[in-house]
Amino acid sequence: MSVTQQVVAHLPYLRRYARALTGSQKSGDAYVISVLESLVADTSIFDRKVASRVALYRLFSVIWNSMPINSHGVSPAPLSPERRLESVTPLPRQAFLLSSMENFDERDVAAILNVSREEVETLLRQANKEISNQVATDVLIIEDEPLIA
Repeated sequence: MSVTQQVVAHLPYLRRYARALTGSQKSGDAYVISVLESLVADTSIFDRKVASRVALYRLFSVIWNSMPINSHGVSPAPLSPERRLESVTPLPRQAFLLSSMENFDERDVAAILNVSREEVETLLRQANKEISNQVATDVLIIEDEPLIA
């Protein structure tokens, strides 16, 4: 099977992942286009030893992580609910999205991000902690009926 045939079926999902990771469809699509241009220029960069979906996401990850701007989180200023994911540290955000949204198992996430499975577990815990910190709140219930409260 050609690289084209292996990649085409996964492109809608890669675009979804790229959009979630970057925070915008335009930016996400730019990264996906960069992946496709890289594959056109040199098909040998597509790892045929792993599942095609893993190989495609790994190539995306290499390109995404090669950009220095993507190694820093955004400022801790209050973000709208739609933009909160951007404030999660980049590598834990990638692990979280690959696992929760794209349904990769920890072995595949490790292969995509080129880290150990133990590091994936650490990244997922860090992402969960950062997300929990964003949504944590104190609630004051003012009700004189205990059952209603």
